[in-house]
Amino acid sequence: MSELFNSILYVPFFNLLVFLYNTVAFSDFGLAIVLLTLIIRAALSPLSVKTFKSQKIMAELQPKVKEIQEKLKNEPQKQSREIMELYQKHNINPFSGCLPLLIQLPILIALYRVSIAGFGENSLSVLYDFVKNPGFLNPTSFGFIDLTKRSILLSLVAGAAQFLQTKMTISSGKNQASQKGNPLGAMNQQMLHFLPLITIIVSMSFPAGLPLYWLATTVFSIFEQAHINKAKIDTHGKSNGKFNLSDR
Repeated sequence: MSELFNSILYVPFFNLLVFLYNTVAFSDFGLAIVLLTLIIRAALSPLSVKTFKSQKIMAELQPKVKEIQEKLKNEPQKQSREIMELYQKHNINPFSGCLPLLIQLPILIALYRVSIAGFGENSLSVLYDFVKNPGFLNPTSFGFIDLTKRSILLSLVAGAAQFLQTKMTISSGKNQASQKGNPLGAMNQQMLHFLPLITIIVSMSFPAGLPLYWLATTVFSIFEQAHINKAKIDTHGKSNGKFNLSDR
């Protein structure tokens, strides 16, 4: 399985990274990491947008779901049936957001591995014949960041970006989260502070290539989330010129 993962994802990504390093990144490994991350995330954007839309629509429907739960709290089977009918009425599969995440996960893991690779012994031995071997990779990025060492600054910036991205995600489901006593709302508030903290702690435990990659992918996610948050969803089936519940 490891060999298959390397052949399909890690080695191609690493070759693309070195190609970018040799060409448009001006021999700056950090810039090459950022460019590679943006290229891969742009390719995955349709899946990410679909996931974000699904999450937002589910949040918009939550008040109606809660009404059904209150009305049929003593009839669990009928309650489940009516909730599913509500989702079907609006063309929503509550599990549709899982598949895009599962597809993206191994790709993001490969990107993470590539972001901290390159400086190990024989790391360039996996280059394809048509990719120029630079001989060595300069560990200094943007003139002051040593990618082989930990960076407190990059870790803090990555944590701040994660805070902003998480806050934007929560705001997209504000109707759901604001309901009094809603456990999901309380969990969202915990995640708002927990995820940035974890990002900082993990980033400070690895070379600077990791927080640089995480910062690039989080900034891309912020722009994706901003695009989704601008779109208004009409849960009554009326089109507003952007997208409605049937816009998949």
